[in-house]
Amino acid sequence: MRRTILSATLFVMASLVAFGQTPSAGDARQDHKEARQDKQAVRGDVNEMKQDRVDLRQDVKAGDKAAAVQDQRELRKDARDMRQDKRGARTDGKDAKADRKDARADKEARADREARIDRHQMRAARTGMAPRGGRR
Repeated sequence: MRRTILSATLFVMASLVAFGQTPSAGDARQDHKEARQDKQAVRGDVNEMKQDRVDLRQDVKAGDKAAAVQDQRELRKDARDMRQDKRGARTDGKDAKADRKDARADKEARADREARIDRHQMRAARTGMAPRGGRR
């Protein structure tokens, strides 16, 4: 449960931080890391569900109805947490992919801008113009 709350908190904080920033390679790495953490949380929830099922079966066999009801509640809660974690992992994966794509586009735009400046400077050298538009 603590892991679920922690992963949800991290996801919300990362979303708020990412909302106010332009995407970069660091954002893509962070989103990828969060997606990995959410997948680990899902695995942990699956393990908890398995253990709760075992506990439920043992309580039913032993005839302990109160404990069986409690185990049933925990099992349903674990299933709900797992669905939420899966949803978070999917969105983090999509965010990471989008951030990588945006970072790649920014890098290409920067390279295009530098190439334009280089072409301008090379043209200026042939015409006798200084790089800033003045005469040499």
